[in-house]
Amino acid sequence: MLQTLILYYGILQSVHLLALLRAGYLFSRLNRMPFPAPPPPGGWAPQTVPFLIGMGLVDAVAIILALIFAYMWLSRRQLLARLGLISLTIAGASAAIFAIGTFAGGAWAAHPLAYGVMVILFAPLLPLFVLLARA
Repeated sequence: MLQTLILYYGILQSVHLLALLRAGYLFSRLNRMPFPAPPPPGGWAPQTVPFLIGMGLVDAVAIILALIFAYMWLSRRQLLARLGLISLTIAGASAAIFAIGTFAGGAWAAHPLAYGVMVILFAPLLPLFVLLARA
């Protein structure tokens, strides 16, 4: 179970990194904020964009730590539980702040499928956190 969750976490965060890089590229070139944060009707309020960029940068830190953690476990069978817990704590706090901000902004109501998929994709991280906390 632990191996599967760590593998899933590594793959999920790899895809998450690609999505953030794509979003950053599109924002820098087209000045629009697409998936992974589809906007509410009328677009994001100007003061929301720095919030989303900040969340993306925090996510990038969590992703880098997650990839190191997953690599160490999957390639060397070295469980760095503390590193995993740090990464998961950053990712969880970022997800909570992101959810509150995007929900309040009306994005969830406008794009329930996109935001629902994100919740489903990140849900397995809670059991991983519990398993690492017990290790």
